[in-house]
Amino acid sequence: MTDKRFVAITGDGSSTLEELILRDERAVCMARFYLEAHQKSLDHVLPKGDVFPLTELGTHCRGALFLDGAKFITPVLERSIDDMSRGVDGFYFGRYDVRVPSEEDLMNGQNIRIIELNGLTSESTNIYDPKHSVWFAYQTLFKQYDLAFEIAQKSVSLGNSPSKLTSIVRLCWRYFSGKGPAD
Repeated sequence: MTDKRFVAITGDGSSTLEELILRDERAVCMARFYLEAHQKSLDHVLPKGDVFPLTELGTHCRGALFLDGAKFITPVLERSIDDMSRGVDGFYFGRYDVRVPSEEDLMNGQNIRIIELNGLTSESTNIYDPKHSVWFAYQTLFKQYDLAFEIAQKSVSLGNSPSKLTSIVRLCWRYFSGKGPAD
């Protein structure tokens, strides 16, 4: 579970946006990106208490902060996610990107709006929490792929045929060449 946060700067009434970005411990890590994205507003002094969002997209490479959201996992949420997943034919492994009005709604499995469903190649994004080490990330990813292989073995044991290597290479080629998803 990842708690995705959009990075924002709060004005102090005397500093420019550029100064605030360069002083913020999180924003400074992506300063080059933020300074370029907001170049027309860098000299603007934000009134005290005004919040200026630096990110609009919830992607790590665009500056969103990814925190470990394990504290939000409840049995009710797990049942709700499981129910949603059972409604997607052939979905056994992946990651949902969701939006909810509040933490309470999330923990109660209510008012969950699915933004995106990512399959086998999706990584567990809680690994990007600054508190986690690279070893935590490797351990998490290894567990993830152990589970994926276990699911694949079960699928084959039930009579499903694994994809041929040539089919996988063809799919990858289409994707990475920019020709879009395969038919």
